[in-house]
Amino acid sequence: KGNEDNIPSNPSLTTGDKKVVHLYFTHNRESYLPYLQGVTDPNLAYHSQLNVTKIGDQLKASLEARGIGTSIDKSDIMGSVKMASTYQKSGELVQTAMAQNRELEYFIDIHRDARRKDKTTVMIDGKAYAQLAFVIGGKNPNHEKNEKLASDLHNLLEKKYKGLSWGIHMNQGAGQNGVYNQNLSENVILVEFGGVDNTFEELNRSADALADVFSEYFWQAEKVNGEPSTDKQ
Repeated sequence: KGNEDNIPSNPSLTTGDKKVVHLYFTHNRESYLPYLQGVTDPNLAYHSQLNVTKIGDQLKASLEARGIGTSIDKSDIMGSVKMASTYQKSGELVQTAMAQNRELEYFIDIHRDARRKDKTTVMIDGKAYAQLAFVIGGKNPNHEKNEKLASDLHNLLEKKYKGLSWGIHMNQGAGQNGVYNQNLSENVILVEFGGVDNTFEELNRSADALADVFSEYFWQAEKVNGEPSTDKQ
């Protein structure tokens, strides 16, 4: 069996045709050394095809298996602009997605960390997972709201997949972007999936785990914010 262990085949709750989660990749070419022949330098772990966008495919499938309609933008941002302009470019793409679909509620920017394997891998129930980390931009004036979402997801991960989340990292120092497009919505988060040495097997397990706790969070939030669709006048 692969990663299908905990994916429901027939979700009882569903957003129907609505896409409510949007996945994107500011640093879309970030990749993993096991797939880069002859590359051993972590600073060169980039690839135009084999990269973090594959995690997005897994996360999308996993969210949709849980009834959460998800869109994905795999634009080659790193191939089209200089590194210093990548967040500006991805921000423009997120704004376009928001304008085209008013029903999008959550936005997840998928990255990978530069740390090495011993710092980015955790064993849970005898299986290796790539650790997750949430990055929040402290220069965004409304960062507390983004941080609340990341914190809620981190806490759910701690309950079900102890040690999978490395925690929340507030970036606001000199030379750091410090916003990460989180000024566009309180529900924009940046998630680092593993480090340069992780495998897609490990990364996909982590994507499934994130989808698992995210769906729990999402349906709970819907219940709190929404009204039952059946008896709505």
